[in-house]
Amino acid sequence: MMRTVRGAPLLAVLGGAVICLGAWLPWMTYFAGLYPLRGVIGLYGRLLIAAGIGAILLGGIDTAAPLRFRPRTVARAVGLLGLVVTSAAVWLFVGVRELAHIGATNAMFSPRPASGLLVVSVGGLVLILAALRDRAGGGPEISPPGG
Repeated sequence: MMRTVRGAPLLAVLGGAVICLGAWLPWMTYFAGLYPLRGVIGLYGRLLIAAGIGAILLGGIDTAAPLRFRPRTVARAVGLLGLVVTSAAVWLFVGVRELAHIGATNAMFSPRPASGLLVVSVGGLVLILAALRDRAGGGPEISPPGG
């Protein structure tokens, strides 16, 4: 029996993985990029890691459920999680930019925003896309190789 997987749950898993990656990447650098500050050292980064893992689990649940028994609440939860993660990442990025602008007067310190929060916001947008795609019918079905 050939099992097919829809694209929307795979997008949810991908979005969760991108969120985890962005939380691990540096959010800010000091001393001309020599000292990175990663998101996972603080509470917000750890919460974003938890959100990414939650999205991966929700995508896995959505993938494992038979097509006719899939709960719509999973797709709604993925979309809500994506909206919260994207909003939080944008809010945090604005704060990092303000902090970097204030510290710009000290050339030795020279804080700069890094790419981690942008990657987190892309992951959140992927989760929103997964929820919208699921609402539109889940996209094309993907057959496993050799099946």
